Amino acid sequence: MTESILQTYLNEQHIKVADESSVDNLKKAISQVKKHLTQKKAEIIPFTLVALDPKVKDIDPVVQHVEKIIIKTWSAFKNSVTATKDKSTTYVRAVILESLSHLTKGDTAIAALVWLTARDVIGHYHLSTEEGVVSRFLQALADQTEKNGQSSWGGKSNFQSIEFNGGKISAKASINEKHVAQHFKRAFGSSDGDTGGENPHLPVDLTGSYNNHRLRNNSDWGEFAADISAKGITEVVNSALSQQVDSIQKGLDTYFAHLQPFFEKLQTSIVSSITANNKRSELLWWKQSLYSRSLNTSYRSLDPLNSAVAMALDLAEQVDAIYPESVDYLLREILKEVHREQAEEERLLTDWLTDRRNLNKNILSALNEYAAGGDARKSLLSAWANVVQSGEAAEFFTETGVDKTAKLTVSDLAVWLFHGLQAHRLATAK
Repeated sequence: MTESILQTYLNEQHIKVADESSVDNLKKAISQVKKHLTQKKAEIIPFTLVALDPKVKDIDPVVQHVEKIIIKTWSAFKNSVTATKDKSTTYVRAVILESLSHLTKGDTAIAALVWLTARDVIGHYHLSTEEGVVSRFLQALADQTEKNGQSSWGGKSNFQSIEFNGGKISAKASINEKHVAQHFKRAFGSSDGDTGGENPHLPVDLTGSYNNHRLRNNSDWGEFAADISAKGITEVVNSALSQQVDSIQKGLDTYFAHLQPFFEKLQTSIVSSITANNKRSELLWWKQSLYSRSLNTSYRSLDPLNSAVAMALDLAEQVDAIYPESVDYLLREILKEVHREQAEEERLLTDWLTDRRNLNKNILSALNEYAAGGDARKSLLSAWANVVQSGEAAEFFTETGVDKTAKLTVSDLAVWLFHGLQAHRLATAK
């Protein structure tokens, strides 16, 4: 989204402010809400459900919590809302939505958590003129989650090719001709001259009588020249070899520095590919066998409601919290294969709640884990678990914000519960 949610709400007059300072106050409140949700990730679920429902009441605990934060940064908030005749809950929801927008950027887990929480319930809320901005926000989360799901699930059967950019190993060294020449001058040049020579001897001596001179090689000159030139040549060659060794070592260091991450990426890619293939194989076997791990029986032996809940529980055990959209369709197809036309038959949600009494005892026990207290909004999963515990179906609609006239197919119910299980996993992950 090119424009922030807060700015869109202002531009489209869903909320109104008298001056720029009021906008700054709302932004401060957004920072506080973001900080709160960062520290208490599990509360992202009720905050998301409140943010999406224009009909949420001002007595909702999340609404009251955020309203207090706004008043701390904007003391005239109540008066301003009264003057514009707006609903204070719209401001609260705008602040939460903008906070969620900040949190979901760059965080795949939170993006998936918000999307899994919102995707099924949003169709049961009446967004009216806010539909455009909310839909764009949720679509961005859907795209982000699908991309991450495909990536983590290894959507491609072959692991990705990885290019190795380790470079070439080179051995660079050179002999300095000037240094060699200087050493030879020292060795062969006379120390009596100004050529830089250091040899105190002459290359030849005069021998014989005054009238019969003969030249004789001077061994002292040769020994000095050989000694100095040998030392000089050795020094120059050793320096060149040392340069070469350093060059090779640096080349090897650079090469291996690139080699390790290359193999790490290669290993990760291979493991991801193998894991993805194993996941798909397990799901295909699950679809083929139609066997419930949680109930140790065939799905064909169960009624539609028990099948739906058992399949949601079993599938959540096999699939990572962030997964590709195709898994939802797999769940629907299995239900359709088992229960045929019954899988697509719409029934009132109240009827499904009434039929909960027929749920298998193992399913009832598993659902109890997801029951949640308090007056805050709850996911379908937690609200359903509360009904199982208390036996009071009426509270379900208050806790979810879903209308009592809502209708669901058994496939819808299974997918909704599956989403709730995955969202719960993300919300409670350490």
